[in-house]
Amino acid sequence: MSNITKFFLCLILSSASYADQIGPWDLHTLFSIPKWEETDNASQEGMTGILYDSIPVNGKRVQVFAYYSSPKGKTPEGGWPAVVCVHGGGGTAFNEWVAKWNDHGYAAISMDLEGHYPIRESEEPRGPRLPTENPGLRRLGIFQNYDDPIEEQWYYHAVAQAILAHSLIRSFPEVNADKIGITGISWGGTLTSTIMGVDDRFRFAIPVYGCGFLPDSDGNQGLAIKPGKHTEIVNAYFDGSAYFENVNIPTLWVNGTNDKHFPMPSTQKSARAVNGPATMRYELRMRHGHGPGWAPEEIYAFADSIVKHGDSLIQFEKPEVMRKRASVSYTSSVKVTEAKFYYTLDSAPWPERLWEEAFSTLSASMLTAVIPSGTTAFYFSTTDERGLMVSSEFVLLE
Repeated sequence: MSNITKFFLCLILSSASYADQIGPWDLHTLFSIPKWEETDNASQEGMTGILYDSIPVNGKRVQVFAYYSSPKGKTPEGGWPAVVCVHGGGGTAFNEWVAKWNDHGYAAISMDLEGHYPIRESEEPRGPRLPTENPGLRRLGIFQNYDDPIEEQWYYHAVAQAILAHSLIRSFPEVNADKIGITGISWGGTLTSTIMGVDDRFRFAIPVYGCGFLPDSDGNQGLAIKPGKHTEIVNAYFDGSAYFENVNIPTLWVNGTNDKHFPMPSTQKSARAVNGPATMRYELRMRHGHGPGWAPEEIYAFADSIVKHGDSLIQFEKPEVMRKRASVSYTSSVKVTEAKFYYTLDSAPWPERLWEEAFSTLSASMLTAVIPSGTTAFYFSTTDERGLMVSSEFVLLE
């Protein structure tokens, strides 16, 4: 461990002993309700457009645009459960995402973390978005501004802006402040992995694609974080692994088998590192994007199981290997209707591995399968009578 790494880790550990600070973030400020106002810019039917203040950049005011809405109908006793939605690269505040959570009985807030309104400056499909009147920082590649002062880096401000969105939505009278979760997609999943270890007010967290332990991975993210100071600063300040020990809430980790940005080992290592119960959903060759990232119904059922007394998703023990057979125990509060066994014969980088599907024997509490010769890794998945699928951990074989 280098001297700079030791310094950063000591800084984190010492600051964590103060109730108002974890890592570089001043929680006394971020846990306060931010100044906010409604806006008609980028208006969408059924949505409230909001501009809320975040921490300044170089002394200049920063306002974050967000969409907010609660479900239609009578507010339940105690208020609606709610979710903070954190977008990924190329994303913005998504009214569709808020509406999807509304349809599942949740209030939701989705904010733009790069100082934009969710509208284009021109009619070009991928043209630049219109900046807010008081924009903050924009993301520069994959932590490319790591050498700047921490308070001048985008990731630092994106974490702060998401936590402030949480503080804001908690203040709304129709929201139950004790039933709020967070979910993020891609870069938003990476941010969620950090935020859930910094902001202990959340009840559940659902990182999609993005996770921790990125500098050591063989995906695009890991390959871009070069060893040396780049890696040390990401690991010490920003990567979720610096804060996973603080996470005691239930988490759901959603990823695909071949995601080119966030490989399966990083997801699994993250799920193992948190202290709360962790559930995984590996989808065979899952597409990467905001739409595919908020589509899985398992996300909403998982939230329901935490804050609405809904049935839990299937829970797996660790898979075991005996000679040429694999097995895994599971528990489920609903009927399991399908079981599958996935394996790969490849030793290529994780995003490039070819995964195959095979037969799995299903019993009341266990799955078993024959391991094909040459298998380098495998995992099980099950689907219940609701059509909800979850996965076991994957197992590496010599």
